[in-house]
Amino acid sequence: MSAGRGWSASQLGYCGNVHPAPDLAALRASIEQHFQGVRRLRGLDVQDSGLWISARAASELRQAPARQAFLDLLRRSGLRLTSLNGFPYGQFHEGAVKAAVYLPSWAEQQRLAYSLELARLLAEALPPDCRQGVISSVPLGYAAHWSPALQQRAEKQLRQLTSALARLHQETGKKIIVCLEMEPDCVLQTTDQAVAFFHHWQASDPHHEYLALCFDVCHQAVMFEDCRQSLERLRQAGVPIGKIQLSNAMICRLPAQDIRRCAQVLEVLGGFAEATYLHQVQARDSQGHLCAWADLPAALAACLAEPGRYRELRVHFHIPLFSEHLLLPELGASQAALAQTFDFLTAHEAIRPVLEVETYSWGVLPAQLRPTTAAAQQQGISDELRWVEEQLRQRRLLQPNPQEVCADAL
Repeated sequence: MSAGRGWSASQLGYCGNVHPAPDLAALRASIEQHFQGVRRLRGLDVQDSGLWISARAASELRQAPARQAFLDLLRRSGLRLTSLNGFPYGQFHEGAVKAAVYLPSWAEQQRLAYSLELARLLAEALPPDCRQGVISSVPLGYAAHWSPALQQRAEKQLRQLTSALARLHQETGKKIIVCLEMEPDCVLQTTDQAVAFFHHWQASDPHHEYLALCFDVCHQAVMFEDCRQSLERLRQAGVPIGKIQLSNAMICRLPAQDIRRCAQVLEVLGGFAEATYLHQVQARDSQGHLCAWADLPAALAACLAEPGRYRELRVHFHIPLFSEHLLLPELGASQAALAQTFDFLTAHEAIRPVLEVETYSWGVLPAQLRPTTAAAQQQGISDELRWVEEQLRQRRLLQPNPQEVCADAL
């Protein structure tokens, strides 16, 4: 950050992809209703936010009157736009999103055009005292659909991206950084892969400073990584971290010696196997080997077919940050990974990325856990942000609000 130690409450935002906003009208409505509702529940006059702006909404914002009206809405709403979620391109709530969320990949021209639209908008929307903003994006593409030819095309487009961001910086004085977000089953899913990619990138792109990493805690917990060690490895390797998404994965510990109880646990876990999003699963078996499935139903089938083989499942399902258990004692959460992340930040005062809560899955939780009203969901998001505040307060990383400073993102 540009001054002080830690974050103020108003600098802790949440990713707007939790709210359906396929077009500009829906985006404006989500700001007026949901964002302001959360901000008021927290007792804040202003709050940072990592809005999700779909490609359709970004296109609508090219028109000068619409753009000015949107910027005016941000100011009236107390929304300090310091980062964007540029991962989902189109529809993110209706129908089966699944692996389509990775489309277009960085090998496709639409991803470059969309990202540059967001960058220009963010440069214009940044608060006057903030000279840098970040945009999270896909980790190149989905590994099952990848090839050396696509990798080559993706790198060509990323060089076009960073060159354009360098020009934007020179023209506006605002530095916008695009952050690739590691995710299970993607081209970049592990810390080792990220280190290898950025070493290659820094050696080959003269504008490499405009590309960084988005570290999603849930994703790396699913990969059985120790998040403090992963972040330390990235720091030592010189990989810039522009954003940390604070998210909580599901951890299912199966009672391998009690087959009947194991079946009961799997039945309850099956309630999280919903049709909208991919919920990749990694597991350790009885021999300590790692196994992986592209989605939760396949993992459930494997566990039922071989009772007692799998001891621990880690599921890519973003559950509320404050959740330690869900419905059963065996269904836990990766709060230890969040603690590892906060401890890393405590140990390295100079590293101050944007921090955002990213629990986009409130609307697809099992019925017993799902908020039934917009007000209840806003309360849940507010509770998550207060939980983050408390974690920072315990580590003396929570600043008073009066002096607003912006994340340096690197």
